[in-house]
Formats: sequence, structure tokens, C-alpha cells
Amino acid sequence: MIILMTGFAFYVGVLLFCLYFCTIADPAESPIAEYLTETLPQEAWSACTRILGKKNAKVLEWISDRSLTLVYIVVVGGSWSVIFNYVYPWITSQGYVSQHHKTVGYFVFVACALSWRHASTANPGIITKKTLSLYDHFPYDDLMFVAGKKCPTRHIPRLARSKYDRYKYKQHVPRFDHFCGWVFNTIGEENYRWFLLFLTIHVGMCIYGTFVLCGLFHGHIVQKDLYSVTFFNRATGEEIAPGNLWFLAQYLFHKFFVESAVLVLMAVMSVALGGFLLYHIWITSVGLTTNETFKWDEIKKWHNAETKKYKQAVKDGLVVEGKAQAPAVSDGDVTCTPGQSQSTKESARTNSEEIQDPGPKPVNIYDRGFYENW
Repeated sequence: MIILMTGFAFYVGVLLFCLYFCTIADPAESPIAEYLTETLPQEAWSACTRILGKKNAKVLEWISDRSLTLVYIVVVGGSWSVIFNYVYPWITSQGYVSQHHKTVGYFVFVACALSWRHASTANPGIITKKTLSLYDHFPYDDLMFVAGKKCPTRHIPRLARSKYDRYKYKQHVPRFDHFCGWVFNTIGEENYRWFLLFLTIHVGMCIYGTFVLCGLFHGHIVQKDLYSVTFFNRATGEEIAPGNLWFLAQYLFHKFFVESAVLVLMAVMSVALGGFLLYHIWITSVGLTTNETFKWDEIKKWHNAETKKYKQAVKDGLVVEGKAQAPAVSDGDVTCTPGQSQSTKESARTNSEEIQDPGPKPVNIYDRGFYENW
């Protein structure tokens, strides 16, 4: 039993490790995140191409592009199969948790499936010569987005807040947010609301499932009066005093292994998805997209660095008259992980040797206030 618990704890630890370094940590600041999200995939792909050949590697690429979608189907589908085959009979036989939860569960399952399907098929909006005027409603800020540029691939003007999607549509997407591997779809102006609905429903599903399963475990403890039961350590023969929560947890984990696994999974994902949903609520409230948060971070770093240089140059008498040009910002791919390709970074537009006044702190012109942003 101890080995089983240790193995499960190791599994949870690996899950949290991957969750942090693959989805939260910034590859530009974390060597581990950079290796896991950029270096390792590139090395693995190069090795597969050498071993399998280009044709077979293309098939593998197609599968790997949809790997997160496959993981989603396996994990969510597997969890619901456990709920229908193990948890529902437990609700029926125990009687401690209301039978209405079984009916509610079916509605949650349908909402979960439909929200995923809609988020994976909804069009993000496509910018073409015909639809150019339809999506040309954001001004250029001359920081993240500069007027007068054309897409070298589609040969159309690059609208403010748009970005070329190389993953699925091979077109420019208005108000580009990111590419989501879980639904295998690009998230943009037209389908962002469906993506938020998808997140909201899944956060609700995880919280609700955690609540019901906790109720079932608590009901089992109460019915069997486990708080007053004396346990024995099989390895040592030691008698464990009643109320020892650690041994009680081991007993429940052993007796209800698959139910416990789903409970831990839902509890962890409630926190992870809840944090991701709050992140999207926050960036929308301040008038940003996922794509723009990375650009904005670079702009703030540039301004802080230039301001520091300027103040030092004033003391040294090395200031050049004029205002510093806006920084070059990355235009790499933004996916479910925060890694961006630095190979697509735009060339600098100013001589880095000249020290000029960077001016006041840049302001996000797309932040029109909480209500207007939504």
C-alpha cells in the first residue's frame, strides 16, 4: 500500500511539475521551461525525421499536433467512464449523497462535450482581401503593431491585433489570442467567447465532481464510523489509534482506487483550469490577448532598461537628442504553452548604441475600461 501511495504521489508530482514548467513558467527566464517547450521538441523532431524519414515523420507530426486533443479525450472520457460505472452505483447504494446528482451529472457531461466540440470547430475569423474592412476596427499603437506592414505570405495588410496562424488555418486571424492544442483550434476574435465558455464549463465540472466525490467519501466514513475504527499496520503489526487521517486516507485510497484517482485529478485540475480561466478574465479585463501579453512584457522590459540607461547617460553627459524608437517585439507562435519562437523576432528599428529618452511609460491603447473590454 505504501508503494502504491508513493507511486501515486510521484505521479501527482510529475503532473504538477509538467503543468508549471510547460504552461506557466516563462521559457525566457526558466532554463527548464525553455528545454521542455522548445529545445526538447526540436531535438525529438530532428531525431524522428532522421530515423523514420520525411514521409513517416509527416504522419507523426500530424498525430503530435493533435496529441493534446487525444490526451483530453482519453483523460476526460476515462474520468466520465469511471463516474458512470463506479460513482453512479455508489451514489445509488450509499444514499448519503442526493440521487439528483446523477441527473445533474448527465447535463454536465453533455455541456462538457458540446462546449469542447464548439470550441474546436468555431471559426476564429479569417482576414482576407474581402473581409479586411470587417476586422479593421483597432488602431495601431506603434508598439506591438505598426501600420504599413504587409504579410509576406498572404500579401494583405497586417491589421492591428491580428496574427498569421500557421497551425490550422494558414491565414491571418483578427484579435489573435493563441492556438489551443486541447481543442486543436486557433482562438481569435470570433470564437474567443466559446473558448471562455469551454473553460468555464470544465472548471465547473471539476469543482462539482470534487464536491460530489468528497461527499461520497465523507458519507462512507460516517456510515462505517471510520473515525472511531482502530487500524493496524500490516508491516509492523502496530496498532493505529482511531482518527489517524493518514491511515484513513490510505484505507479509502486502497478501497476506492479509481474513484480516488478521479477525485485527485478533478481537485488538481480545478485549481489549474481555474487559474487559467482567471488569467483569461484578467487579460480581457485589461484589454490584452495572450499574444499581446508576451509583446507587452517585452515592451515593459525594454522601457525599464532604456530608462535606466538614459538616467545613467544623463549623469555621464552622453544623451543623444530625440526620442528613442519603439522596441522590436517577438512575433513568435503562441500556443497553450508560453514558449515563443525567437526565430521570427522582428529586426530592431533603432541603433542600440544611441542612448535617447524612452519617454513616459507606454500605455496600452486597447484598454478601454472593464466594461468596454468585454
